[in-house]
Amino acid sequence: MAAIACPMRRPRRWLAAASPAVLWLCLAGCAGDSAPAPGGTPPAGRAAPSPASPEALGPDGRAGCAPPSPIGSAAPPQSAGPGGPEVRGTGHGVGLWGLIMVPFRSPLIRSGDRVKIVWRMTGTGDLRLSAVDPDGRTRRLDWGPEAHGGSSYRRPGDEWGAGYRFDRPGCWDLHAARGIATADVWIEVGRR
Repeated sequence: MAAIACPMRRPRRWLAAASPAVLWLCLAGCAGDSAPAPGGTPPAGRAAPSPASPEALGPDGRAGCAPPSPIGSAAPPQSAGPGGPEVRGTGHGVGLWGLIMVPFRSPLIRSGDRVKIVWRMTGTGDLRLSAVDPDGRTRRLDWGPEAHGGSSYRRPGDEWGAGYRFDRPGCWDLHAARGIATADVWIEVGRR
């Protein structure tokens, strides 16, 4: 399906000439036509795109942060609170979302940061988490995963919290598994 260019800032004559079907598609597809600025913050006066549609965040992350996993804002309806940085994992048979408990800034995570991430992952079985540093070494988590019984964070799957210590800059692979299904998030950690 081809993308529809939504000329919402064009003269009204375009809107008058458009068919009802085109208007509906345009309005449905353009709700997030503003992309977040680097670091995840939306441009001044604009809302961040809704992460409800994976396309709003960008392409899946890839090993080596080529590209890093997409980060957007977990604004309502995903979070009943003020929201925060949300990352979408690249899954193999499952969906993975993480609410990163840091303020929006650039870089989002810096070397030396201790960070809590609230994970939502589909699938069955216990959640197993690991972190691989930029040198390819598997690192222990600070704590977790700890199952959450209830939450205002609304993504598919069950929820856990986990703590990470990012002690060096570079690309970190945050790996998650449930049963035989796996997912990864690649985060670029900046220098302090």
